[in-house]
Amino acid sequence: MTPTDALFWFAEGALPAFRPIIAGLYVLDRAPEPGAARASLERALARVERLRQCVVDAPAGVGLPEWREDPHFDIAYHVRQLMLPPPGGQRELLDLAAVLLATPLDRQRPLWEAYWIGGLEEGRAAYFLKLHHSVVDGVGSIALLDAQTDPVGTRGAPPRRSRRTRPPPLPGLVGRSAALLGDQAEWLARIAWRIAGTPLTVARHPRRSADAAWRTARGIRGMVGDLVQPRIADPLAVAGSGLSRRLDVAEWPLDRLQRIKTPLEITLNDLVLASLAGALGAYHRERRVHADELACLVPMNLRGRSEREALGNRVGMFRIALPVGIRDPHQRLARIRAQTQAAKADRRGAAAPLFVEALAFVPAPAMRWIARRALGRVNVACTNVPGVAEPREMAGARIESIFPFASVVEGTPLVMALLSYAGRMEIGIDTDPEAIPDPHRITALFEAALAEYEGLATGA
Repeated sequence: MTPTDALFWFAEGALPAFRPIIAGLYVLDRAPEPGAARASLERALARVERLRQCVVDAPAGVGLPEWREDPHFDIAYHVRQLMLPPPGGQRELLDLAAVLLATPLDRQRPLWEAYWIGGLEEGRAAYFLKLHHSVVDGVGSIALLDAQTDPVGTRGAPPRRSRRTRPPPLPGLVGRSAALLGDQAEWLARIAWRIAGTPLTVARHPRRSADAAWRTARGIRGMVGDLVQPRIADPLAVAGSGLSRRLDVAEWPLDRLQRIKTPLEITLNDLVLASLAGALGAYHRERRVHADELACLVPMNLRGRSEREALGNRVGMFRIALPVGIRDPHQRLARIRAQTQAAKADRRGAAAPLFVEALAFVPAPAMRWIARRALGRVNVACTNVPGVAEPREMAGARIESIFPFASVVEGTPLVMALLSYAGRMEIGIDTDPEAIPDPHRITALFEAALAEYEGLATGA
């Protein structure tokens, strides 16, 4: 397990109320045949080794945990059938998904669960897949989407069991300890080799190395600046348990977003963040509480094109201050753009993995302490995952929508996830109902803020 993956594992161990789970809710045009549904999952199990693996902690907590094949793997435990209560509408589906998302995964088993959900109105069905964040990040979850689905009108390849990446562990505590410590030594050796090779690289390419060192230094400086920023008190972040969930969804046509961002000469992320700031500002005013800024965590994809199918976490992150107190959309957008451009310029998001990688040298108890201290330092999180352009089908049923979700935690009562699918931006909104008792207003105000920018772009 890499240090970034382990950070999510240790964070949950340090604070059990923190459930680092990501999920996807697939809405299907009809219920799949049982045989086709099982074949779809068997294909994913054959292609994605991680779905058959569980976590083995390092002996005495010294070193990183490791993924190992679960000798007692039982697909019947991980895949379940549920039925919605009447009338089987979107609200009933989201309320059921919220309960499933809030329930922790069994840490002794492979860290995922899947649910086929029937009883939706108009004969439709749903598929809900939840995974521990140590298994995969949002972008990496597309590998699971590819493993279980096919472009409409095509036929999936037959299952082919993936090859083991390493031999099974030796039996007994001694053998397991040797295997885990061996992998830890291998990880540290790779880091040491990179450090040792730096002088030779500098000698061969002095100018390029100097530029890289300068970019890295700027990134670390920006990342440290984010880490030392004081917490921003959100008047809505009540001292709740952080255990409850409320899910809401929205869908925006991608061509609509393109027509807005192109005339304004902004990125899609800037448009989303500016709209989110406008929505949260309006929501606070409706609740008659005042806030000038809210801290927002923005994950950044660090995968190369060849890493689209890789699991694990290859993500950086940076923090921006959402100007929720600014009502003028021009000024609000300008503040957002200034911060995102600064984050891109100093590469602070890309520097985050360097910090996490250094945690490979830190004992597990210290990593748990770091994870505990990191929780609750932001008020909201917003992540955007590039999905797939073409419509997909799963087990013979057409996928109408795929809504992504990530879990809230105490002190961070709102997490918004976006995924592009078949010409639409699919939006999943997870809120803590103790802090946000009327979360449907967030969705409505988010749409209103986007319409405001649409008016600016079209001159309406």
